[in-house]
Formats: sequence, structure tokens, C-alpha cells
Amino acid sequence: MQDLKRNLRLAAEETRKQVSKKAAKEAGFLLSQLFFSRWSPEPGCVISGFWPFRSEIDLKPLLHALHGKGYIVALPEVVAARKPLLFRHWTPVTPLKKDFYGVLALPKTATPVKPDWLLVPLLAFDMEGYRLGYGGGYYDVTLSQVSIDKQIYSIGVAYDQQEVDRVPREKKDYQLDAILTETRTITIEA
Repeated sequence: MQDLKRNLRLAAEETRKQVSKKAAKEAGFLLSQLFFSRWSPEPGCVISGFWPFRSEIDLKPLLHALHGKGYIVALPEVVAARKPLLFRHWTPVTPLKKDFYGVLALPKTATPVKPDWLLVPLLAFDMEGYRLGYGGGYYDVTLSQVSIDKQIYSIGVAYDQQEVDRVPREKKDYQLDAILTETRTITIEA
């Protein structure tokens, strides 16, 4: 199973790198339009996104739009291996610094929050709502732990090209509620 996942990760990263700079820039704005045409989160709820890392789809236009509409926007923080992510309140004026993994993250002084919605990065996804991440399991652990305490809506965010026939999965892998790409919103039927 681990070999299957490792090989798919390598192929998926190559696929994602093939997206042109122009298409990548446009995709960020298209995500925002599609999100609001499909979903209407409760006013004031906490929505966690992610700052793009490597060749991940650019969620920044959507994060700015969410903030502009009055939502509490959060970004994740890795606390420790095999532990749930911590989420901190983000605003457009909050400075970001590279963390241990080289990801731009919020300072430790940013207020911790508990998300109602999670916008989740991924390398590959399938139509059953399973995702392949970088292999740390942070989102799987987070979603399984957070969902014990509260209902959380999880949306994998990616380029259309990142869809695969079937993501290799194990019992610990968490099924997403939906997928958002630059051209589609896909609701996963439970």
C-alpha cells in the first residue's frame, strides 16, 4: 500500500507541476467564484484554508474573499507528528513566516480557532472523496479527531488534472465531503 501511495504521490506532483503559470493564476480566482456559487456557509463561521505550498493550487483569492465576507479564516499549523493540526486566525495583514516544513504559516501569537469548514490541500483525489496528501496524515488525524467534537465540512481543493481513478486507501484515510477544482464542485455522496 505504501508503495502504491508513494508512486502516486510522485506522479501527482509531476502532474500538478505541468499546470502553466497563467492557468494557475486564473485557477485561484475561479475557485472563489465556484465556491460561492455552490456553498453558503453560516455567517461568522470559521473556515480553514491553506497557503499554497510547492505547486498547490492558489487558494489566496478565496481566502481574501472569505475574509471580506466576514468569515473567520484560519490557517493550519503542524504541532507534532501524528497529532491533529492546530488552526489559527488569519487576516490579510497578519505576517506569515516559513515553518519547519518551509510552508508559510501564522505566528504563534495568532489566535487559535476551531474550524467549521476545512479546505484541504491534496496531491490526488477520486470521485469517492478520498485524497492523497504528502504522507504525514495530518489532515486524516485532524478530521477524525475534530469530527468527534463537532460536525465539520471538508472540501478537498485541487486542479482538475489531479483527479485519479482511485486513490489507494486504508481505514485511517478520511473521506471528504466535497471537492473543489477550478472548473467543478463535486459533492460526495455518503
